[in-house]
Amino acid sequence: MYDQHNGIYGALLQEYNVSRIRQLNRERDAKLDSLQTREDALAYVADVRAKIARSFAMPERSGIPQVEITGTVDTPECRIEKLIYESRPGFPVTAHLMIPKNLTAPAPACLFLCGHSANGKNGDAYQIGARTLAANGFVTLIIDPIAQGERYQFTKIQNNQTVHGNCTREHNMLGKQMWLCDEFFGSWRAHDALCGLDYLLSRPEVDTSKVAVTGNSGGGTMTTFVQALDPRFTMAAPSCYVTSWQRNFENELPADVEQMPPGLLADGCEMGDLILAYAPRPVLILGQKNDFFDPRGLKETYEKCRKVYKLLGAEENLQYFIGPVNHGYSIENRFAMYGFFSKHAQLPAVTVEADLSAVNAADLICTATGQTADIPGKKLVRDLIAEKVDALAASRKKLSLPELKTLFADVMKYPVSVPVPYCRNLRPCSANADNSSRFYFSRFGLETDPGIITPVLLKSADMQNGFYHFPTVDEITLYIPHLASDKELCNITASRMVAGVDIRGVGEALPLNCDFYGDNFFHAYGSDYHYNSCSIMFGQSLLHERLRDILGVVAYVKSRDIRTIRIAGRGQGAIAALFAAVICDDITSVKLYDAPESFESMATADVTLWPHAVMPRGILRYTDLPDIYDALRANGKLEIVNFADNLIHQVF
Repeated sequence: MYDQHNGIYGALLQEYNVSRIRQLNRERDAKLDSLQTREDALAYVADVRAKIARSFAMPERSGIPQVEITGTVDTPECRIEKLIYESRPGFPVTAHLMIPKNLTAPAPACLFLCGHSANGKNGDAYQIGARTLAANGFVTLIIDPIAQGERYQFTKIQNNQTVHGNCTREHNMLGKQMWLCDEFFGSWRAHDALCGLDYLLSRPEVDTSKVAVTGNSGGGTMTTFVQALDPRFTMAAPSCYVTSWQRNFENELPADVEQMPPGLLADGCEMGDLILAYAPRPVLILGQKNDFFDPRGLKETYEKCRKVYKLLGAEENLQYFIGPVNHGYSIENRFAMYGFFSKHAQLPAVTVEADLSAVNAADLICTATGQTADIPGKKLVRDLIAEKVDALAASRKKLSLPELKTLFADVMKYPVSVPVPYCRNLRPCSANADNSSRFYFSRFGLETDPGIITPVLLKSADMQNGFYHFPTVDEITLYIPHLASDKELCNITASRMVAGVDIRGVGEALPLNCDFYGDNFFHAYGSDYHYNSCSIMFGQSLLHERLRDILGVVAYVKSRDIRTIRIAGRGQGAIAALFAAVICDDITSVKLYDAPESFESMATADVTLWPHAVMPRGILRYTDLPDIYDALRANGKLEIVNFADNLIHQVF
């Protein structure tokens, strides 16, 4: 149940993100408007291509991947070779290579990337599309993404009910775990696809001067990404992904973890820059009339990109098509893709699609059991994460408290101080009115960021009716809640006064918009996940922003001549409290309740329910929680009441 104030300031986080992406687009539009010549356009294309490559850091690929052909299937349209190739040592990718019948010369090629379908490459729309391309002259490779088709990652673990069988849940789980090792799940997906491209272009049947890529939804995402990362494609047709990030933000649309390229917004890029990375390459942008990926954004992206194509003398190379139905690779969108590819590959127009009934779906399975997880000696994503965790642990040294502060400030780019915020004196309130633990608290709103109000709930043992102005006392404890200060302050005691700080996204600052799942704060697509994803694209995280909130409260408390400032935190609030204590010398001590044991355990657990927002990017390169705890203990600043495990719902 929510009280009268829960979420009252939650909409501010939404508008904060909308405001900053609108400002980004105003600046980007001005830059696009300033392009006047072909040389201007080429310089712009080269610039965004470099920024995209930086966002998608990937391992070097060493030639053609190792491939096993596990069988062949003849269809009326083509011969299908069932493949398993390794995109990383011991890490299998299942795929179909579809070779047109009666080839007499090298033929055009197409890399076909699947959307978020449970059966991956065997999804009807994807099999129809790929086989039709093969029937009409394209050597086509279609692959299973991680956690789809034959590549599910959570089939053999306990507590997998939160993720197994739902590909996007698996993606988001793996994405946050590898984030702790400085890995981006979108780069893993793109790497799988480009390894497949390496193999496809090695085949003697392929004309490497005519290479297409297409996909829908999650496959449309990957199509958009890989064509922005590799010069070998000569045409592309992403379906049901391209809109604009501004539209996604405005529409409160959470996207999958691989769909949020880190730091790309901070570099001034919008989704259209992915289209422009190899302009004037022929690109057909496909959408749907009734899609959650807003077709208004698709049209806007097309219009902005078209100017660059025009300056490059190839305006006709950029096209768009919006189908008449819902999200999906509909027949209308597929025929638009066939026509576009056939034109640019100089092949006859496609008039009829492949007949799926000619082949039994069971005959298309590449592995013996239908899952790569059952192949002896092969690895899953979490095996590779565990290897990375071990390697990072072996290479790092233990840091002192001053060294940790330098790490947080200079490498992690956490704020170290903020100006004294303006304070709003809000109406006092009471909590737990229906039981004996009822207490009164005063309420204040500190403007810790442009457009952001951080609620501060002040509780005092001798307070009956509340303070209308922030008092001056000798000592105060700032309490960072797990979910909401008003529910948790009744269990927190301090020597004098305690102030619950509802950092952005929790308590009175809880967003009640986005994909709202009631009391399930930790839902894989809830507001906490979404707004952290927005922050990641801006090169930071919710943790960065929450630390600004805490430091703003510290600055305000200091301005009230309060000399001793302690901090406490519970659950996810324990991480923010801990990091604030490292950063801020004005905080004299920190006390943690239900704290996580380590980031390493989050990264290597079969399932962790700690949210992505408490997982700092690449933190395991430099340190881990036990070392941070030790550094604070050595300075007499830390008390830990108890720890929580990775299934935090069992504790809270």
